[in-house]
Amino acid sequence: MPHDVPGILFGIVCFGIGAVLLHDGVSGRDSMQAGTIAGAAVLSFGAVTLGLVVRDRLKWKRELREDREE
Repeated sequence: MPHDVPGILFGIVCFGIGAVLLHDGVSGRDSMQAGTIAGAAVLSFGAVTLGLVVRDRLKWKRELREDREE
């Protein structure tokens, strides 16, 4: 469990920063749309990171449960 905490925090931070950048890029008049692209990239990076951490966590819990049953 403790090894999951940095991954979860990193994913949440990236997700939040991406959401803010994406909101600012969409609501503003950015001619090059750099804010929108950066926000979407960081948002998706945070989502993928959280997905991988949660998947590994669920896999770990399943293996732990199987080991306890043996």
